[in-house]
Amino acid sequence: MTQAPGPHLSPDDVENWLSGTLDAERTRHLDLCPECFDRAQVEREIVEQLSALPLMSPSGAFADRVMASVTVADPFALRSLQTVRQRIFATRRSIAIAASLALAVVGWMAASVAWTMANQDVLASVGNWVLAQGTQAGWLALRGLASNFIEQPWYESARTLAGNPGRLAAAIGVASLAYLSGVFALRRLLALPTQQVAHVG
Repeated sequence: MTQAPGPHLSPDDVENWLSGTLDAERTRHLDLCPECFDRAQVEREIVEQLSALPLMSPSGAFADRVMASVTVADPFALRSLQTVRQRIFATRRSIAIAASLALAVVGWMAASVAWTMANQDVLASVGNWVLAQGTQAGWLALRGLASNFIEQPWYESARTLAGNPGRLAAAIGVASLAYLSGVFALRRLLALPTQQVAHVG
């Protein structure tokens, strides 16, 4: 008995045999190896039985029937006034809770208005104190910023430059030219290449 060449067929080899694309050497092994031949025959029978099954597909109205039974919740249901009203008047407990909250809010608002009317001088003095403190803090911050600016090592050079109109104009011109050069260079860097680039491979 001739020994089958090569290893046994893999599942990929069996699939290639079923589709008719198995190479000659593996086909020769299949012809000479009873174990691989039996396994390939079983696979072919399974494929043939699966192919003989009728194709199942849903009816045309299947999607309409499914969608008719689906209830899509309103994403803004919690925000709608009608839903809130239904939840408030659903039970006696919810009505009592809503009434208590409304009474508390109205009470707080009335107490706040009454206290404000009775203590206008206190509110005015507190407002004046806050305004004075804010103004003082602003002036202190501005003075600190100005003193910090004056103590910088380049302040004297900038002051001398600002005192000479010719030098100031020249410095502004040089800075403008440098800025425009930078913008032009950046524009050139960001522009799309006009020539085709050869890719390796």
